[in-house]
Amino acid sequence: MALDFVAFDWETANGARGSACAVGLVRVRDGQVVSTWSSLLRPPAPFAGFDPANTAVHGLCADDVTEAPSFAEAWPTVESWLVADTAVAHNARFDLDVVKDATWASGLHCPRLRYGCTLTLARRHFDLPSYGLDVVAEAAGVTLEAHHDALADARAAAEVLLRVCSDVGATSVEEAFDAHGIGLGWSTGPEAVPCRVVGRSRWHGSPRGTAQHVEPTLW
Repeated sequence: MALDFVAFDWETANGARGSACAVGLVRVRDGQVVSTWSSLLRPPAPFAGFDPANTAVHGLCADDVTEAPSFAEAWPTVESWLVADTAVAHNARFDLDVVKDATWASGLHCPRLRYGCTLTLARRHFDLPSYGLDVVAEAAGVTLEAHHDALADARAAAEVLLRVCSDVGATSVEEAFDAHGIGLGWSTGPEAVPCRVVGRSRWHGSPRGTAQHVEPTLW
């Protein structure tokens, strides 16, 4: 299996998960970033308002997306990226909820995605005081140039996964997660299952992000 995946990140306009106002996508082929795509978005009409609390996090407001494509207009491009490979995000449950709620609000089909969560992976690979993307990126030696910029966050998630793959000698996304006893998830459908711990991990990380091989421990 090749080390192929797509990392993705959304920013939202308010507390509704469907209020997508920016998206970032990073495609990895054979362990190398080969392309990126990002866009500001006009959120679906039911979730269109910008909350000052969200603006304080990512710096975006209604004026910034006036000329941007709507979520529905951008969705065919986003979907084509997400369904092509395993989709990876940091705290993937949030990003998958954005997909589910924004497609619903736009009258669009919600795809079934094979996915992995770098937050779940980082909790096994690194010993850190917290596991926000900025903290994990620093531990992994990854430069996060603009936290809460959708493309910057997607790239950081991709590079965190590549760091873990390098540390554990994985040649695929499946191998990287399996090395830590984590099963990949399916986002929707009758066999939907979260990205979750399913067994033993052979690794643990130091606060500086240096992975060391240790005897297997349960959980």
